[in-house]
Amino acid sequence: MKVHSTLLFLCFSLCLSAQTFLGPTIGFDFATLETREIFREGVLHPNSQFYDITPLLIKRSEKDNSSGRKSINFGFQVQKMLSKDWSLGLRGTYAKKEYTELIDHIYGSVFLPEYKISYRQIGLSVLFNRKIKENFSVGIGPSIVYFTNWDRPTIDFDPYRITKRAYGLDLQLGYHLGPVYLAVDYTRTLKVSDASGYMTGASSLAISGTYFFELRKRK
Repeated sequence: MKVHSTLLFLCFSLCLSAQTFLGPTIGFDFATLETREIFREGVLHPNSQFYDITPLLIKRSEKDNSSGRKSINFGFQVQKMLSKDWSLGLRGTYAKKEYTELIDHIYGSVFLPEYKISYRQIGLSVLFNRKIKENFSVGIGPSIVYFTNWDRPTIDFDPYRITKRAYGLDLQLGYHLGPVYLAVDYTRTLKVSDASGYMTGASSLAISGTYFFELRKRK
């Protein structure tokens, strides 16, 4: 809750500050989702109180050794000029990811086929940017990413019902071309909040362009 309140406060301050820029963003997101190789999934058998813990072997398909490697992302970016060389930014992104997994019982059972899985990735970052040359800038700041709206396969697999959160860092290299801002963002997870224990980490490399509109001019 404290993280959300802090981000909302920073967003509010950005909108009220002098020389603030806001623009829509579009680009490509190359992502990797890390999951446990072995997952102990519980199953309540029909018409009984017997609860069976079945070890499952989870493998990435050879066709997709990372999850949702490439997808279009949409979002926005806000920049507030703190000085000639420093700015504070807020970056929001949305992307739909898809990947393929092989899920098989370790002990006995019948081999399960490949399953296509999709989810929504929603990210928010606060960036402290510094201009290093006339048109170039670098930025770093905390990020939070939600992994939600899982479209699970036909099997009843508990981890696909749970919204997950990841806290990490966002590193950004930007190039200013008039009102157009071209950026490369690398986001790396430092902590994962997943009640199911399915997801262990995530990272993404995003290439995007933003067209900035000036909300408030320099006083």
